[in-house]
Amino acid sequence: MPQETAAPQTVKIVAGGLALLGVLNIGRVVVQTAVAYGDWADGPLMMYLFLNAIPVAASVFLLPLAYQLVRGRSWAYITAIVLVTMGCVFGALMLLAALAADGLPLLGLVMFTAPVAVLLGLIIPSSVRAFFADKPAPASYPVSGL
Repeated sequence: MPQETAAPQTVKIVAGGLALLGVLNIGRVVVQTAVAYGDWADGPLMMYLFLNAIPVAASVFLLPLAYQLVRGRSWAYITAIVLVTMGCVFGALMLLAALAADGLPLLGLVMFTAPVAVLLGLIIPSSVRAFFADKPAPASYPVSGL
């Protein structure tokens, strides 16, 4: 049984940022739903809740994904890059919508900069890239009886 290598401090920081990103997004959906609850009719509110179930599910998935990052799983590294990139695109759209509405763009700014910071932490530090690049391929099992 191969022994797992301890994760560098930068991987732990990035994984913590990924988990924080998930918690912040869950909090955003809860607060926005609580604010919207009194103003909408039942039909649009149910559609809003249904559509927000997708980002909540992805955000909940970020928590165990962060743990798997610290454990050095290559699939978690690739999945985190894909999900955080999608979060950057969604955050950019939210920032543009907030700027176009002449409102306070603070929420859109946070929704854009937080995923960008995590994404940069995943792809720029050489210690993070090296930690996931040095993982050996899983051993193949021989096929017997054929």
